[in-house]
Amino acid sequence: MGTIIISLIILFNLILQSTLFQQIEIYGVAPNIALILVISFAIYSGRNRGAIIGFFVGILQDIIFGRTIGLNALVFMIVGYLIGLMDQKIFKENLLIPFIFTALTTIIYEAINLLLIFLLGYRIELLNIIKKILIIEVIYNSIISLIIHYYISKLFKSGLIKKGY
Repeated sequence: MGTIIISLIILFNLILQSTLFQQIEIYGVAPNIALILVISFAIYSGRNRGAIIGFFVGILQDIIFGRTIGLNALVFMIVGYLIGLMDQKIFKENLLIPFIFTALTTIIYEAINLLLIFLLGYRIELLNIIKKILIIEVIYNSIISLIIHYYISKLFKSGLIKKGY
C-alpha cells in the first residue's frame, strides 16, 4: 500500500511540476518539489528506500524535463541515500531538519547542474546566478519543505505508509 501511495504522490507531483508550479514562480524561480519529496521520504524511509525513491523521481524528472538522462536520477538517488543515512540519528518531527536538508541539497543540486553546464562549454556568470536564482530557490524550497514534510510525516504516522513498505 505504501508503494502505491508514494507512486501516486510522485506522479501527482510530476503533473503539478509541469503545470501549476510553473505558474507560481518567484522572480522566475519555480520550486523543486521533487527534491523536497525525496528528502521527506528519505527521512522516514532510510537509506535504501530513500535511494530507490530518489532514483525513480530523478529518472522521471530526466525523462520529462531534463536535457540529459540520468543526471537528476543520480543526484536524487545520492540525496535519498545520504538523507536516509540520518534515519535513526535525527528527530523526524523537528521541522528544522527538512528545512536545513532542503537548503543544503538545493545548493548541492544547483552546483552539480552548474558544473555540468560549465563542462558542456556554456559560459555562466556564477555571481549573477547565485544572487538572482540560487538564494531565492534555497529560501523558496526550504519554506515549501515545511509544508510537504508535515503532510508526509502524517502519512507515516497514520500507518498508511510504513517504514518497511
